Amino acid sequence: MQGDQALYTPAKKNCTFKVDGRPDGEGYLTKNDSKFGVIVIQEWWGLNESMVKITDRIAQKGFQCISPDIYRGKIAQSREEAGHLVSGLDWEGAVKDIEGAAKYLKELGCIKIGVTGFCMGGALAIASISFTNQIDASVPFYGVCDLNTFKLENINGPIYGHFGENDEKKGFSSPDDAQRLVDAGKKAGKDVTVKIWPGVGHAFMNQDRPDVYNPEISQQALDEVTEWFKKIFIS
Repeated sequence: MQGDQALYTPAKKNCTFKVDGRPDGEGYLTKNDSKFGVIVIQEWWGLNESMVKITDRIAQKGFQCISPDIYRGKIAQSREEAGHLVSGLDWEGAVKDIEGAAKYLKELGCIKIGVTGFCMGGALAIASISFTNQIDASVPFYGVCDLNTFKLENINGPIYGHFGENDEKKGFSSPDDAQRLVDAGKKAGKDVTVKIWPGVGHAFMNQDRPDVYNPEISQQALDEVTEWFKKIFIS
């Protein structure tokens, strides 16, 4: 696959945080004076320099952001390796890491915490808000977790999902899966909405994949999501 080297370059991690029942987690942190925090969850490639870019973009909108290293040091160097890493993911351990990251942001002064993520990270953004009461809102991008394991009845805040009209990953992130998420939210009596972005497919937010990246829609989505987080946090 053709792609920017940022996909294969490990992020320069700059923080550690406690995780219940597990060794300390590590991640990339943008620290500032904001009282609002956002956890940014990696794609299936791992915590790479590409994730640092999107984390910084979100932080510039007025948030303290942390991207925890869900793979704990591993970075995919190919699509095949990324598939191997995600297929072997310890989901329970991953959501515990995300919970630890949320608690760490609170230690840094954040009073409200959101979570967002992309692809695998989008699915984890849903799973984590169903797992812990440390997270106030979730914005998954093109990924839906196993809703039988991570039940929407347990979510502690609203979900606002973002999907591509042309996403063909059926069973995970297609428009049908977006509707499945909405239907599950409705059945659970929870605030779950989605937006289907026209003319784009999977990974349309990834600026280091020119084959799928849409800069205009990416910026629109980023603006919309960060304003949504602020509205939820202030309400």
